[in-house]
Amino acid sequence: MYRVLIVCVGNICRSPMAEAILRAHWRAGEAHVRSAGLAARVGDGVHPMAAELLNENGLRLDHHSARQIDLRMLAEADLVLAMENRQLRALAAIAPPLRARMHLLGRWAGSREIRDPCGRSREEFARTFDLIDASARAWCQRMPMNSGSRMCAVPAHS
Repeated sequence: MYRVLIVCVGNICRSPMAEAILRAHWRAGEAHVRSAGLAARVGDGVHPMAAELLNENGLRLDHHSARQIDLRMLAEADLVLAMENRQLRALAAIAPPLRARMHLLGRWAGSREIRDPCGRSREEFARTFDLIDASARAWCQRMPMNSGSRMCAVPAHS
C-alpha cells in the first residue's frame, strides 16, 4: 500500500481537506493517506468551515485530531505533499535525505501553491477546496497502482 502524507501549517484546514479528498479519489486499499502540520496545535479538530465544505461534498473527517509532523512520519511516507514551497523547504530541513519524496500538492497544476484560507471568507475556503480537489485528481491520474492502472477511483472532470 502506498503511504501519502499531506502537510500544511496547522493541520486543521488544508491538509485535512486534502486527506479526505485524496481518500475519496483514490481506490480503496491502494493508498493510506494521513495529514500533519508543521506548527500544529496538537488535538485541534478540523476548522468548522473546512468541515462544512467536506460535508457539503459528501466527505467526512469526523475524528480528525491535528498532529505535529515528525521525522518518523516523513520516513514512513512514500509521498509527502505540501501546500506551499516554504513548507517544502521546512520539510527538507527536517529530513534532507527524503527530499525526493516531497512535492507540492499543486505540482501538476503549474506547481501552484495552495494558500491558507484560515481567517478568510467562506468563498476563499471554497476556492481552496476546489484547488485541493483539482490537485488531488491530477495526482491520482499520475499515480500507478500495482496493476499498472491509475489510482483514481473517480473520473476526471470533463
